Amino acid sequence: MLLWIVATPGVAAAAEALQFPLFRHIDRSAPAPQAVLPKTLVLLTDEDFAPFSFKAADGHLNGISVELAVAACAELKIQCQVKTLPFAGLLDALKGKQGNAVIAGPLANAQTMASFSATRPYYYSFSQFLVRNGTNLTGPDEKSLTGRRLGFIKGSQQELFLKTHYDRSNLVPFTATDALFEALRTGGLDVAFADSLQASFWLKGSDARECCAPLGQSFVDKSTFTHGMVMLTRTEDSELRDAFDHALDQLQDKGTTSKILSSYLPVSPF
Repeated sequence: MLLWIVATPGVAAAAEALQFPLFRHIDRSAPAPQAVLPKTLVLLTDEDFAPFSFKAADGHLNGISVELAVAACAELKIQCQVKTLPFAGLLDALKGKQGNAVIAGPLANAQTMASFSATRPYYYSFSQFLVRNGTNLTGPDEKSLTGRRLGFIKGSQQELFLKTHYDRSNLVPFTATDALFEALRTGGLDVAFADSLQASFWLKGSDARECCAPLGQSFVDKSTFTHGMVMLTRTEDSELRDAFDHALDQLQDKGTTSKILSSYLPVSPF
């Protein structure tokens, strides 16, 4: 499916921007790219990757990555077409020149970084400990959680992190996120450890019944669960990558990135 989007800097309305990390380090001494870019770009994305790129009930394509890419095109004064494809076909489509860039989906891992040209990340994944309201825990440190029933998703990157750093806790595996969160709500667990984004939506949703809250701040661990969301171009299109990097820097500086995040996330998951 090919969707035409005129690149304008409009952002979904948000009452007041939440506080989000500044994901991008900006070198303000670096000159703006001077490359001559095409007047029109085709951007590739998945339509089932909420909240980054997804088709809403009205048929419109929405998401953090989509709005950031459109706003970046506005900064570059070019127009963008957004083409949606199944996740599994995005990288092959980029290789086959069906588009100029992939704006959401594949993460910045060693394989993609070696085969494509990637912007600096515009978002990083984090993980978070959750507890029931009123739980008597001083913090998410290893000593405080010793002996506690600590739930996680089996086979996840969070499991690797916990087995390395929280081996003195009573680690309890689950096969589904909804079952993990329900066990926390009903007292089957003392603590749950999960992706911060998933946790933030659950905490604000009806299933949580206002039972629980984060325990401390989110955790970063680039050896396991922390990955960067990037925009990918073909290796020969490094000038386009540099242009997108410059535009994403400008969007962060202007507060546009924070507004876009606020419009899709119920609370800051950090």
